[in-house]
Amino acid sequence: MSAALLRQALQADLSTTAATALLLGVLFHHSIRPIEIDFKLWTLFGISIALNLVLFGSLVSQAGFGVTAAVGKTALVNAAFNVGLFGSIAIYRLYFHRLHCFPGPWGAKLSRLWALRVAAKNVRFAFEVEKLHKQYGDFVRIGPREISINRASAIQAIYGPRSKLLKSTFYSQVSPDDRRCGLNATRNMDSHRRRRKAWDRAFSTKGELEAGRPKTQDCDTANCLFLSQIAAQKGQPLDITKWAMYYTFDVMGDVGLGKDFEMLTQETEHAAVKGLHDHMIAIGILATMPWLVNVLGTIPGVAGSYKAFFDYCSNQLREKQKTTSKDQDPRDIISWLLKAKYEGDGSAPPGDAAMGEDSRLLIVAGSDTTAAALANTFYFLAKNPPVLRKLQGYLDKLCPNGVRDWSYAKMKFPYLDHIINETLRLKPPVPSGLPRITPPEGIQIDEVYIPGDTIVAVPTHTIQRDERYYERPLDFDPERWERISPEKSAFIPFTRGTFACAGKNLALMELRMVLSRVALEYDVSFAPGENGVKFDTEVMDTYTVTLPPLHLCFTPRKE
Repeated sequence: MSAALLRQALQADLSTTAATALLLGVLFHHSIRPIEIDFKLWTLFGISIALNLVLFGSLVSQAGFGVTAAVGKTALVNAAFNVGLFGSIAIYRLYFHRLHCFPGPWGAKLSRLWALRVAAKNVRFAFEVEKLHKQYGDFVRIGPREISINRASAIQAIYGPRSKLLKSTFYSQVSPDDRRCGLNATRNMDSHRRRRKAWDRAFSTKGELEAGRPKTQDCDTANCLFLSQIAAQKGQPLDITKWAMYYTFDVMGDVGLGKDFEMLTQETEHAAVKGLHDHMIAIGILATMPWLVNVLGTIPGVAGSYKAFFDYCSNQLREKQKTTSKDQDPRDIISWLLKAKYEGDGSAPPGDAAMGEDSRLLIVAGSDTTAAALANTFYFLAKNPPVLRKLQGYLDKLCPNGVRDWSYAKMKFPYLDHIINETLRLKPPVPSGLPRITPPEGIQIDEVYIPGDTIVAVPTHTIQRDERYYERPLDFDPERWERISPEKSAFIPFTRGTFACAGKNLALMELRMVLSRVALEYDVSFAPGENGVKFDTEVMDTYTVTLPPLHLCFTPRKE
């Protein structure tokens, strides 16, 4: 463009300038629609600043504007551009988007800011989604390109072993690069399958035999400490929410990194764990807008208290790397991952960043989830004495001489698993749906076609309480699992398929060990003044649930 034409464009009257900028905003929106911009926001912000500086400088140097006039015209261009951009976004999302026919709150159709506002209200987003399904039906639009599907037939289509759906950008909050992510955040299916092999070896019985140290040994040590704390209370109230958390973090510290957090012995929350938990409410709110978490995560100091947990895991990993050799038998999960790395195994984390993320994943994924399941099970046992008595009847037959006859091998009996399954059904530790992206050709769920490039999820808490799939869905009824199978039911606390939970068997082991030992030795009841109502109704959805305190009494059983 010649200098004369540039000057003429810069000197255009205000209405022409505004109209041009508005049109550019509309064009810009439609040019970026096919692009995943979640991780390009800082780049776009930088380009915007640079263009504004160029425009301001050109107005002053080429068009003869004074500073004040140049600032005013630059502001006009920005305002008009943004009106065009956001106006186009709003009109498109409400009336022309491929999902415009799906019902849902109009705010959700416009922006994920709606979800952020709902989550910020009481940090119970998963439970708000349940209300939306009651209002709008099985298919609800909860974001500009996101559909929540409360239909059992969607489970296999979205999460099943043959599903083509990949994880959404929700999982890329650390990085969009799989080489810098933990296993759970790896979106590429082939990469996930490859890395999962090392984890499966670490969690397998074969791996235990090779290491010569069964994981039951780690669990039993923590189990004994947990029981000693119950005994020390002598029937006085105990906050099971807190002590279940101490137990599971100590187990995962030992099983995962080879060093427990010593919370059961110190009787207090470890500083690193407290740093993690102090961060959870923010995660519960901000995770509704994954791109915002990514943006904030790049700002120094924003991580705040989470840094204590980050640093602890990093330090433990460095210590492991110093003391672990290629020929050494792995004695914990991180050692199995290091062994794969030293042997050049393709299942190893692909780099130091990925190894670091896996070291944190070991603790996060296996601790709060199992702690919630454990505390929730004790809540149901206290609330349903006949269930506890029936469980104790089975235990008495298996262990006629009490604790002396107890062994983990005896604890894999159906009724105990039915109690655990029923707890996980009514109170899943991860209540929200796990988001996936439909392939370009879309997917068909019964009579409904879901277009390609749509984020979909089955809301775990909602579908597991649906009366179409469970009789008396709100009743705690372990016997229902005598008639139905977890694999064939609307039951997804561990999800399914390629991305299913690697630590499922370890979690079940922890639950069986603690519940069986406690029920064998103690009666469980609500403490005086405790009725469990707040525990039941004031749960927060912080990706995993954050539970209120629950005070229970553990009274030694009479011979």
